[in-house]
Amino acid sequence: MAAQENVALARSLLDLINSRQSDPAWLDKGVAAFAADSEVINVPSGTTLHGPEGYKRLMLFFVEAFPDSRAELSNAFATEDRVALEGTWRWTTTGPVHLPSGDIPATRRPGELRFCQIMQIRNGKIASLHHYDDMMTLLEQLGLAPATG
Repeated sequence: MAAQENVALARSLLDLINSRQSDPAWLDKGVAAFAADSEVINVPSGTTLHGPEGYKRLMLFFVEAFPDSRAELSNAFATEDRVALEGTWRWTTTGPVHLPSGDIPATRRPGELRFCQIMQIRNGKIASLHHYDDMMTLLEQLGLAPATG
């Protein structure tokens, strides 16, 4: 695939997430973009998920805790088989945050977090997605860690 097609594919995931309030099929469409043997890594949490269902699981975690979250893309770079996206997530924590240590009730706190995603594209599908953000900033904004600022 050409670099521009790869950017369009990667960008479509963010567009689908942002349209989820008006498009009930947003998650199915996003899952369809992933190869059967894909790998999704959330780097800050150390979580590795596999296949389209792994992507689905990660998305459900975020949209349940942050149902009003939106992604704003600021940069996109691509080659014949890689895409890098940079942007900002904004939300209000209106749902429970399900953590391995237990659920954290909604804090009603707004949040903003810069992120980077690196994707490998193979045969028109996402073969891997590595998501990077600052976990400490997220924890501070949820009120779970003291502000470092």
